[in-house]
Amino acid sequence: MKFFRRLLPCLLVILALVIVFPLIYGCSGVDESNRFHQLLKMVPSELKDSPMPITLTDLASYYEDYSIPLTDSEGNPITLEGYVAYMIDNEILPVLGGASFITGWGQYAQSGLIQEKYLGYDFTSLDVEILAGTPPNEVVAAIGRYDPQATRDALSHQGEWPSWAVEAYSIEEYRGVTIHSWGEGMETHLTDRFAPPHIDMLGRAMPLAVTDKYLFYAATVETMKLMIDASQGKTESLADLPEFASIADGLFELNAYQALIGLEFLANGDPDYEGTYPGPRLKKFLTFGSGIGKDEDGIYAAIVLYHESPDDAQANISLLEQRIADTNSIYDDTPWSEKISNTEIRVDEKVLLAKLYTDSIILWQAWFYMREPLLLHQQ
Repeated sequence: MKFFRRLLPCLLVILALVIVFPLIYGCSGVDESNRFHQLLKMVPSELKDSPMPITLTDLASYYEDYSIPLTDSEGNPITLEGYVAYMIDNEILPVLGGASFITGWGQYAQSGLIQEKYLGYDFTSLDVEILAGTPPNEVVAAIGRYDPQATRDALSHQGEWPSWAVEAYSIEEYRGVTIHSWGEGMETHLTDRFAPPHIDMLGRAMPLAVTDKYLFYAATVETMKLMIDASQGKTESLADLPEFASIADGLFELNAYQALIGLEFLANGDPDYEGTYPGPRLKKFLTFGSGIGKDEDGIYAAIVLYHESPDDAQANISLLEQRIADTNSIYDDTPWSEKISNTEIRVDEKVLLAKLYTDSIILWQAWFYMREPLLLHQQ
């Protein structure tokens, strides 16, 4: 317990940075259980060129495998504070949730806005989530336990809303989905930050829609309609693009419960670095993903690379092993061979899949946010 008491201040920092610690098993195959693939189906392919990574979060299996209760001892929905307390009391390294504000998790989870009385759902409704696009034009899609009538009823109570939100509020039916909007979704009202029903950190009231299974959230109604079209197979989604679908499927196969997907340049170190990174470069790949998982052998960073050819993918097995053996982290100059205790690397056609076993629970994010060049590659 002493460890978890020391961990508590770190948890608050981690929540602010939206770092998630998922440590469970999963299933393989592209089917209804492959939640990552299902999430890609909800995002239109127009977002494929975003310079920001896509964030995927799967909480449902975590709850199931660790028997995490979403109610308290009296049967009431658990609070966020109660959730974190449960993790600490039971010495479970906690998953702190998805990446977005609108699902009740993310950097501003403690704002208290995402509640049933305001929106008809709360953070316990979320099963899986995807955050994609470039801020401030990002989109969120989620799968969970939602109720469109409960949302409609909650939004009919407008006593705590700013006057402009009351005046601008409208609803529109599109392909069987009710879209709630508040005028221009990108318009900011900084004096009303974190006001009901869901005004965000920039004072924006962005369009929102829920069905009995899905949640959609975007900066404009037009983008919301594209997301709904994608989810219903009426327009191309990220799941239709092999360079994204293969990464998501690989991450799911490797049991990564929090993951990031990005274009290749995001894995090539610091673009402003003036020196020359040591060691061999991997063969070029087009997209890649990185996540965190745990099996009987321990915690690992899950790595998935999508290549132009199977030959390039095969060549990268030995090249990745060489980079681990011969190069150091630029963050602390520690050899990768000391940070990574064991590896499992294989290839499936154009896709390289790897488990890099480590004691570091943030290693999987290092290529994105610390610009570590372990995956340095040809361009």
